[in-house]
Amino acid sequence: MNEKPWYKSKTKIGAALVGLSAVIGTIGGWLQGSIDPGTAITALIAEIGVVLAVFGVRDLPVVNKE
Repeated sequence: MNEKPWYKSKTKIGAALVGLSAVIGTIGGWLQGSIDPGTAITALIAEIGVVLAVFGVRDLPVVNKE
């Protein structure tokens, strides 16, 4: 099976952009002081995990039936 690079996948680019916007929002809130550090770290871990999950689910054979 020929796999295209991740940056040529619209789904993966979309997941990366949505995840990046969430991460930037969380970091901005933390720097502004509206989010405490513990909550910010927890949110960042969750946001990064969701993006990685989208990348992983997208590569499952069940989703990518030929």
